[in-house]
This record gives sequence, C-alpha cells and structure tokens, in this order.
Amino acid sequence: MSSSFYLRAASLVGGLGVMAAAYGAHGLEKRVSGDAGKLKSWNSATNIQMIHAVALLAISQSPALMARSTRFAAPLILLGTIGFSGSIQLLILDETKTLPRKVLGPTTPLGGLLLMAGWFSLLL
Repeated sequence: MSSSFYLRAASLVGGLGVMAAAYGAHGLEKRVSGDAGKLKSWNSATNIQMIHAVALLAISQSPALMARSTRFAAPLILLGTIGFSGSIQLLILDETKTLPRKVLGPTTPLGGLLLMAGWFSLLL
C-alpha cells in the first residue's frame, strides 16, 4: 500500500476517534447507565485509537518508515487499531447483544497483539 493510503487511513481513524471521544464525553453515559467500567473501556479504546492514528500519520509521512514498514508496521497498526478499539466500542454500543460475542470478544486481544507486532516490526 502507498503512503497516501495510510495518510487517508490515519485521517479516517483519527476523525472517527475524535467522534468517539466526543460521544464518550457527551452521550455514552446515558446509554450505558453510568456504568463506570464501560466508560473507562470506551475511553481506553478511544485513546488507543487516537495514538495509533497519529502513528499511522507519522509513518505515512516518513519515506524512511514507509520503506521499512509498508510490509509490516503500517498494516499491522491499522488492522490492530480497528480490531482492538473497534471491537471494544462495538461491544459497548451493542446493548441488545445482537453482535456475535464469540467473534468480537477474541478480536480485542488479537487487535492488541497486532498493535504490538506493528510497533516491534519497526525494529526490523
């Protein structure tokens, strides 16, 4: 994938992260009936999302990192962010429990492992 793809991906992940943060600050508490655990999980997922949006942005703008990371770091970080943050956010929003828990539950730690692998692949 090209640096412009990861620039666009970083922009999308970051924009959605700002939206998630705003929702977490202004609307989520009512939806989860003030459940402190869910609010904390939402905030953690959103923070991780924003950190990795910035990481993707930095990678996309660095020719040296793009040359080293296109095969590993950038895709791992992108997929890991979607898997980790996205699964937490979907699980919290799914009040009726209609989404498959057997799929989303394991996606969170798998996303975390992909994020770790993305960071460590920058060492290559």
